[in-house]
Amino acid sequence: MTRARKAPAAGRLPQILLATALLGAFAARPAAAEVIPPGAGLTATLGAVNISVHYQPAASGYETVVTAGTDAPGSVVRFVSTLAPGQEAVVAVPRGAGQPALELRLLRIGDRLELQRPVS
Repeated sequence: MTRARKAPAAGRLPQILLATALLGAFAARPAAAEVIPPGAGLTATLGAVNISVHYQPAASGYETVVTAGTDAPGSVVRFVSTLAPGQEAVVAVPRGAGQPALELRLLRIGDRLELQRPVS
């Protein structure tokens, strides 16, 4: 015996649309940001890469230093940038074919610097 499937009642359609919108909003939300104190810095690990971030306020902006490397000798690199309010810098570590890179974002928002770690 087969039963006919009933369509959702018209009164439930707004609830279904609201639930779908909320699920989409949570799935697309960015990673929570951490405020980096001047001079103190933060560390992060992206795959096999260890990253250290610190900054000092300067006349031209926040002088930001990112040091990244693996445990292998000679694998360390340092990136220095000066961020003005509203600017950002991205550190990306590639992964396997077909996978998106792991990205760590540094955001200068007003008088603070935020570190946004990858969600995955």
